Amino acid sequence: MAWKIGAALAVAAAVAAGAAGYRSHVWHAGYDAAVSDWAARDLGAVVARVQDNAVLSTQQHTINVGITKAKNEELAPVAAVIATRRVRVGHAICSGPAAPAKAESASGGDRANPPGRLVSQSVERDFRALTLAVEQDLATGRACQAFIEANGLVP
Repeated sequence: MAWKIGAALAVAAAVAAGAAGYRSHVWHAGYDAAVSDWAARDLGAVVARVQDNAVLSTQQHTINVGITKAKNEELAPVAAVIATRRVRVGHAICSGPAAPAKAESASGGDRANPPGRLVSQSVERDFRALTLAVEQDLATGRACQAFIEANGLVP
Protein backbone atom coordinates (compact mmCIF):
# COMPACT_ATOMS: atom_id res chain seq x y z
CA MET A 1 0.00 0.00 0.00
CA ALA A 2 2.89 2.34 0.60
CA TRP A 3 3.96 2.05 -2.96
CA LYS A 4 0.42 3.05 -4.07
CA ILE A 5 0.57 6.19 -1.96
CA GLY A 6 4.02 6.96 -3.35
CA ALA A 7 2.82 6.34 -6.89
CA ALA A 8 -0.22 8.57 -6.30
CA LEU A 9 2.01 11.30 -4.91
CA ALA A 10 4.36 10.93 -7.89
CA VAL A 11 1.45 11.15 -10.34
CA ALA A 12 0.05 14.16 -8.47
CA ALA A 13 3.49 15.83 -8.54
CA ALA A 14 3.83 15.10 -12.25
CA VAL A 15 0.38 16.53 -12.98
CA ALA A 16 1.17 19.63 -10.91
CA ALA A 17 4.51 20.07 -12.67
CA GLY A 18 2.86 19.60 -16.06
CA ALA A 19 0.13 22.11 -15.18
CA ALA A 20 2.72 24.61 -13.98
CA GLY A 21 4.74 24.14 -17.16
CA TYR A 22 1.66 24.55 -19.33
CA ARG A 23 0.60 27.67 -17.38
CA SER A 24 4.08 29.13 -17.79
CA HIS A 25 4.01 28.38 -21.51
CA VAL A 26 0.59 30.03 -21.93
CA TRP A 27 1.68 33.05 -19.88
CA HIS A 28 4.85 33.49 -21.97
CA ALA A 29 2.92 33.09 -25.19
CA GLY A 30 0.51 35.82 -24.06
CA TYR A 31 3.36 38.02 -22.90
CA ASP A 32 5.22 37.55 -26.20
CA ALA A 33 2.06 38.42 -28.13
CA ALA A 34 1.54 41.55 -26.01
CA VAL A 35 5.16 42.63 -26.55
CA SER A 36 4.75 42.10 -30.30
CA ASP A 37 1.55 44.17 -30.28
CA TRP A 38 3.24 46.98 -28.33
CA ALA A 39 6.20 46.98 -30.72
CA ALA A 40 3.89 47.09 -33.76
CA ARG A 41 1.87 49.99 -32.28
CA ASP A 42 5.06 51.86 -31.38
CA LEU A 43 6.44 51.38 -34.88
CA GLY A 44 3.16 52.60 -36.38
CA ALA A 45 3.23 55.68 -34.16
CA VAL A 46 6.84 56.43 -35.11
CA VAL A 47 6.09 56.10 -38.83
CA ALA A 48 3.02 58.36 -38.50
CA ARG A 49 5.07 60.95 -36.57
CA VAL A 50 7.82 60.91 -39.21
CA GLN A 51 5.22 61.48 -41.93
CA ASP A 52 3.63 64.34 -39.95
CA ASN A 53 7.06 65.89 -39.40
CA ALA A 54 7.80 65.70 -43.13
CA VAL A 55 4.55 67.53 -43.94
CA LEU A 56 5.26 70.16 -41.27
CA SER A 57 8.80 70.59 -42.54
CA THR A 58 7.53 71.28 -46.04
CA GLN A 59 4.98 73.78 -44.74
CA GLN A 60 7.56 75.54 -42.58
CA HIS A 61 10.00 75.72 -45.49
CA THR A 62 7.33 77.35 -47.65
CA ILE A 63 6.52 79.84 -44.89
CA ASN A 64 10.21 80.63 -44.33
CA VAL A 65 10.76 81.21 -48.06
CA GLY A 66 7.86 83.69 -48.11
CA ILE A 67 9.08 85.53 -45.02
CA THR A 68 12.65 85.67 -46.37
CA LYS A 69 11.41 86.97 -49.72
CA ALA A 70 9.40 89.73 -48.04
CA LYS A 71 12.37 90.63 -45.84
CA ASN A 72 14.78 90.75 -48.78
CA GLU A 73 12.41 92.89 -50.85
CA GLU A 74 12.12 95.37 -48.00
CA LEU A 75 15.82 95.28 -47.17
CA ALA A 76 17.26 95.70 -50.69
CA PRO A 77 16.69 99.46 -51.03
CA VAL A 78 17.74 100.08 -47.43
CA ALA A 79 20.96 98.10 -47.90
CA ALA A 80 21.74 100.05 -51.06
CA VAL A 81 21.37 103.35 -49.19
CA ILE A 82 23.52 102.09 -46.31
CA ALA A 83 26.24 100.94 -48.70
CA THR A 84 26.39 104.20 -50.69
CA ARG A 85 25.86 106.87 -48.04
CA ARG A 86 29.01 108.21 -46.42
CA VAL A 87 29.13 108.45 -42.65
CA ARG A 88 30.05 111.86 -41.31
CA VAL A 89 31.08 112.96 -37.85
CA GLY A 90 28.56 115.21 -36.21
CA HIS A 91 26.93 115.87 -32.90
CA ALA A 92 24.41 113.04 -33.50
CA ILE A 93 27.13 110.41 -33.91
CA CYS A 94 29.32 111.64 -31.08
CA SER A 95 26.73 112.31 -28.43
CA GLY A 96 23.48 110.77 -29.62
CA PRO A 97 20.18 112.23 -30.76
CA ALA A 98 19.46 114.04 -27.48
CA ALA A 99 22.36 116.49 -27.96
CA PRO A 100 21.49 120.08 -28.81
CA ALA A 101 21.66 120.97 -32.46
CA LYS A 102 24.80 122.79 -33.51
CA ALA A 103 24.88 125.02 -36.53
CA GLU A 104 27.48 124.13 -39.12
CA SER A 105 30.01 126.82 -39.60
CA ALA A 106 31.25 128.08 -42.91
CA SER A 107 34.83 127.27 -41.89
CA GLY A 108 34.63 123.74 -43.37
CA GLY A 109 37.48 121.36 -42.41
CA ASP A 110 39.76 123.96 -40.80
CA ARG A 111 38.54 123.28 -37.26
CA ALA A 112 39.61 120.33 -35.10
CA ASN A 113 36.20 118.60 -35.29
CA PRO A 114 33.99 120.08 -37.99
CA PRO A 115 30.43 118.72 -38.06
CA GLY A 116 30.68 117.70 -41.71
CA ARG A 117 33.91 115.68 -41.80
CA LEU A 118 33.98 112.00 -42.76
CA VAL A 119 34.81 109.28 -40.23
CA SER A 120 37.68 106.85 -40.75
CA GLN A 121 37.09 103.86 -43.02
CA SER A 122 37.21 101.35 -40.15
CA VAL A 123 34.58 103.26 -38.17
CA GLU A 124 32.47 103.68 -41.28
CA ARG A 125 32.72 99.94 -42.07
CA ASP A 126 31.70 99.01 -38.52
CA PHE A 127 28.90 101.58 -38.51
CA ARG A 128 27.55 100.26 -41.83
CA ALA A 129 27.75 96.65 -40.62
CA LEU A 130 25.88 97.52 -37.44
CA THR A 131 23.25 99.54 -39.30
CA LEU A 132 22.74 96.75 -41.83
CA ALA A 133 22.45 94.11 -39.07
CA VAL A 134 19.85 96.21 -37.25
CA GLU A 135 17.90 96.80 -40.46
CA GLN A 136 17.97 93.05 -41.24
CA ASP A 137 16.58 92.22 -37.81
CA LEU A 138 13.88 94.86 -38.09
CA ALA A 139 12.95 93.74 -41.61
CA THR A 140 12.75 90.12 -40.44
CA GLY A 141 10.48 91.15 -37.57
CA ARG A 142 8.21 93.14 -39.86
CA ALA A 143 8.03 90.26 -42.38
CA CYS A 144 7.12 87.80 -39.62
CA GLN A 145 4.54 90.22 -38.26
CA ALA A 146 3.02 90.63 -41.74
CA PHE A 147 2.82 86.83 -42.11
CA ILE A 148 1.14 86.48 -38.72
CA GLU A 149 -1.41 89.17 -39.54
CA ALA A 150 -2.01 87.79 -43.05
CA ASN A 151 -2.79 84.31 -41.68
CA GLY A 152 -5.13 85.49 -38.93
CA LEU A 153 -2.85 84.50 -36.07
CA VAL A 154 -3.29 87.79 -34.27
CA PRO A 155 -5.55 87.42 -31.21
